[in-house]
Amino acid sequence: MTIKQNFTIEMPNQPYVDDFSEGKTQAATYTGARYIKVQYDLSDGTVKNILNEADTLEELNSRPVGIMEGHAPLEIDATEHTKLAAYISGNYETGEVADYTEDLGTTDAEGNAETWSYYWNDHKGVLSQLYLRDTIKWIDNAFQGPEFRAHAVSSDEFNASVQRNIEKDTAELARDGVYTDEEKATIQAHKTFLESIATKYAGVKHWKIVFPSSPEYK
Repeated sequence: MTIKQNFTIEMPNQPYVDDFSEGKTQAATYTGARYIKVQYDLSDGTVKNILNEADTLEELNSRPVGIMEGHAPLEIDATEHTKLAAYISGNYETGEVADYTEDLGTTDAEGNAETWSYYWNDHKGVLSQLYLRDTIKWIDNAFQGPEFRAHAVSSDEFNASVQRNIEKDTAELARDGVYTDEEKATIQAHKTFLESIATKYAGVKHWKIVFPSSPEYK
């Protein structure tokens, strides 16, 4: 038997940006056991895997479980920590979640407006899009986390990658007798685009930039 417990998921103003100031929310329902037993690392409080699930504490504690060395068991009441229980177990339902689309205020080579879209998972999965796994902690008898999921590539990493590609294009263009004039023009156009990013996309998050296909190098 499972319980159904409604809860609210706070949604960020935009994906990958830890800013919830607009008050966006998504209604959700937890559909799982009331009690979940997990184990957590005694050294840093990190909550690990689920050990057992049950509808009553008596049933939960009647089943033997294996505890890893340096860990301890912990019981979670889904009626008290509903979003946490949903996140750990994956037992929840959101229905359809409105996707995010933004007009970047720029145009492509043909003069068409450039947009960026992010597709939130419908029904299940939005919590894992919002938060990093294995970042819930039990410290001083209270839960902490999970940590917000920022973009995997930092701005510095992105800028370094752009610079490496500019250098690659420059080196390829300097190779005599390798490329046709048409191929060189393609590489030059790619290089010109990369060099324009800092100006054209000033103020635009780097993961939203619409890139052309990379040239075929020889």
